[in-house]
Amino acid sequence: MGSRVLKALQEIGSHAVGNLNNIKVKTVAHGALVKGNVDNFTLVELDFEDGERVAKQLSAIDKKAYLIATPETRYLGEAMVDFYNEEGDRARIVILEEGYTRFDTSAFSLNTGVSEVKKNQVAHFDPTAKKFIISEVSSAHADYSGSKAKFLVVNNEEDMEYTLGAQMVRLEVIEA
Repeated sequence: MGSRVLKALQEIGSHAVGNLNNIKVKTVAHGALVKGNVDNFTLVELDFEDGERVAKQLSAIDKKAYLIATPETRYLGEAMVDFYNEEGDRARIVILEEGYTRFDTSAFSLNTGVSEVKKNQVAHFDPTAKKFIISEVSSAHADYSGSKAKFLVVNNEEDMEYTLGAQMVRLEVIEA
């Protein structure tokens, strides 16, 4: 006999996970309501609708970007990869500060020609893929120079004590 609850408990999510690496971060007062489903530890843009601040997935590389990093509330041993920011949720929005804001994220891919994540590589957020693209400084992705938000790779997943069930990279804001 099938059970909806049992099936739900057996499914494993594939959402982005991450961690903030700062003791203190600046956040947008009262957060923002999420428009569309958005994975944690990806970039969003802010707007207002009907007097309420809203956050939606970053739509272009030249827009002002913010990190969505909502604390998860775990039930029944849920894995961190099961969490995401659902349409209508109120989310914590982190203000990116150059040379200060550091975070881990599993939402990344490697640029063409990059075979592994290493310190001192660079990254930018690709709104289409909804991931950070890791590049070598000498051969950065074509969109890197036009990106308003730029990041430095300061650690790879092998240097971290925990990964929350997904390969992660640690990024520091170069430009916001």
